Amino acid sequence: MSKEQFPVLKTYAQGVYPTLFGRQCRPEESRAVFLGVPFDSTSSGVPGQRLAPRRIREASMELETFDPVSGRDSEEASFCDAGDIPLLVDYRALAEILAGIAREVFASGKILAVCGGDHFVTYPVVKAAAEVFGGVQLVVFDAHLDLRDEYPVRCKYSHATVMRRLAEEVPQLRIVYLKPRAFSREEWSFASFRDGVVIAESVESLVSSLVRGYKTYISIDIDYVDPAYAPGVGTPEPLGEAPGELITALKALIEEGRGEIMGIDIVEVNPLLDSGNITSALAAKLWAMILRDLLSA
Repeated sequence: MSKEQFPVLKTYAQGVYPTLFGRQCRPEESRAVFLGVPFDSTSSGVPGQRLAPRRIREASMELETFDPVSGRDSEEASFCDAGDIPLLVDYRALAEILAGIAREVFASGKILAVCGGDHFVTYPVVKAAAEVFGGVQLVVFDAHLDLRDEYPVRCKYSHATVMRRLAEEVPQLRIVYLKPRAFSREEWSFASFRDGVVIAESVESLVSSLVRGYKTYISIDIDYVDPAYAPGVGTPEPLGEAPGELITALKALIEEGRGEIMGIDIVEVNPLLDSGNITSALAAKLWAMILRDLLSA
């Protein structure tokens, strides 16, 4: 008798309705696994990110998914919606479960697509990726650097310290940011002098910063986009990018890194702070483009 695949995923992931774009299939049948992580216990602002996976799925059901330029349709992309992991309060329990799922998915050769949740969810996924692949480059779209040593006071593990912990704890990790715009003096100093941390100011320099032979994980904090387009965030930061600029960068990354991209997340959508559900709709549209383009070849 063959051993069942994805035992940790199947133990903890709970079915949801609706699924992303109404997708119905099994992880074994797909090239990518979409997983909701309803978690906001390390958010330092207004909580509510735990509601995002459901709202983003609901928004996806109202979107058109066909791209006439490429002739591709997100509904035909080879991914499954595995559901959500349970709502957890303890970040350590969340990290243990999510890392176990991530290791299974990465070891199977499939892509993991994580729908947060606050930005802490990136931490266990990237740590698991490094265990499986060795060299990993983490491409970050975020208004903030998330490189604080503590935030809030005496809190070492939060959505504001996630990149600092990864930089310190994961060997062979490169962190590459595109045009962050909000940072403390402490964070800027760390980024400036830490080997393996790169801040790119253009899409071209971002792409040229990628290292061949490293697997790539992409993390998108929705507050990278200007609050005019994404008001539903806990820590809005003015003077951000338009959605089209983010999409241009993602398309360039996918084109350059197809075959090396093994995971991606979208985090920090907060439906409690949204206006007319437009932030959830934006996240759903990003998922449509990412899954369509990433899984097209």
